[in-house]
Amino acid sequence: MKILLLQPLVPPKVLWGKFEKAEGFVIPIGLLSVASFLKYKGYEVCIMDSQVERLTEDALTIYIRDNDFDVVGLSTFTNTITYSYFTAKLCKQILPKCKIVLGGVHATILPQRTLEECPEADYIVMGEGEYRMEGLLQYLCGQNKELKDIDGLAYRQGQEIILQPPNQVIENLDELPLPDYGMLKIEKYIPHPSQYKMLPNYPIIIQRGCPYFCAFCSAHVVQGRKVRFKSVDRIIAELRMLKERYGARGIYFQDSTFLIKKDYIKELLNRMIEEKMNLAWACNTRVNTVDEEILSLMKKAGCWMIDYGIESGNQKSLDLMKKGVTVGQNARAVQLTRAAHIATICSYILCLPGESYEDALNTINLAIKLKSQMALFFLPIPYPGTELEFICQKYGGLQNNIKWEDYGSLNFSHLAYVNPLIGKERMKELLDLANRKYYANPMIIIRNILSIRSLSNLKKYLSVFRALVRF
Repeated sequence: MKILLLQPLVPPKVLWGKFEKAEGFVIPIGLLSVASFLKYKGYEVCIMDSQVERLTEDALTIYIRDNDFDVVGLSTFTNTITYSYFTAKLCKQILPKCKIVLGGVHATILPQRTLEECPEADYIVMGEGEYRMEGLLQYLCGQNKELKDIDGLAYRQGQEIILQPPNQVIENLDELPLPDYGMLKIEKYIPHPSQYKMLPNYPIIIQRGCPYFCAFCSAHVVQGRKVRFKSVDRIIAELRMLKERYGARGIYFQDSTFLIKKDYIKELLNRMIEEKMNLAWACNTRVNTVDEEILSLMKKAGCWMIDYGIESGNQKSLDLMKKGVTVGQNARAVQLTRAAHIATICSYILCLPGESYEDALNTINLAIKLKSQMALFFLPIPYPGTELEFICQKYGGLQNNIKWEDYGSLNFSHLAYVNPLIGKERMKELLDLANRKYYANPMIIIRNILSIRSLSNLKKYLSVFRALVRF
């Protein structure tokens, strides 16, 4: 069987909104993991990233027809699911006999609706895709595998849609082969300027699962709440491969919370130091996971930036979002990180349910007070299956006739949620005000200028500046 794992056709404007000029492309690490696993198991599989390749509909049509694939797997995200549907329909028109498989966060959360909205889709793989995709291929190859025996699978049986929930997770992540980056045109993946200090820079994931309960997040739906870790030896092997084979100078740890297990991270960081990895790396973590000791070790191991989800300057909103932290902890974490000479990016959500105009101003003022190198401001997005969706229903403001495109985090032309205490137009005004006040602040401008250490740094900041001017 010939298998294609495909990134759907999505216009850059949809992906990046007004930040289109500062676009970046992150390696599709989920697709790559599944493809590497299937290749390891002996299947003929390839990846086509139509977004980074900037394929037109005609170019993709020729590629699919010429290769005559038996199975096409498509990734799905809520704000681009319409384009996944379009790409699935295109594939089915070109190759009527091929099987279309959808996977990813959106299809996992809404499998029934996804199959109803996309008649071209034959199967949905929910949750972690490696072993489930292998099981489905064994069935399609007639290798005595029954569909009913594959957990985490949705499919049609006559007029009925069968849902088999994903009850299991991969306990030992070291069972999975190292990602085969050679399956991609890796040189084309230059990440967004906020994610790197030195190029080439590649993403890596060291754990799966999330134990936290943030109301706006659905990470646990796909990978479960039980956290599983790759061994330190395995991570070092992956880092060394990226450095020696692909020339990596930087790494972005894509895990939503890097410091879930500090002893494990300390062991990893000490190994990175001992083995002189010399990689400039960044990560995401929670403010209540850092202290002076761990930050010092992170800096010594090459950490240049930490991304914190600050979310709000109002304690009532942090509590409503179930962040489990305080406004004071947010401020202290940024201060400690600055003292450790590590840059910060802080993310904020304005106009959360129950907030007034003044509450939103509190969050903007907190951002200016914290003076991180970069601040990202968003409006609430009640993604399907999150608790925030139900909170928005309770407080009022969840819009009728919402289109999937309205769930984008970088384009707020149409809002999926409108805070009744503020209103649509004032919400947009607050978003614009936040960016203007923040990036026109002299202290923030000076801090960013002083952080420039090379020509590549200068080019990166100019790219961000152009995007902000456009915004």
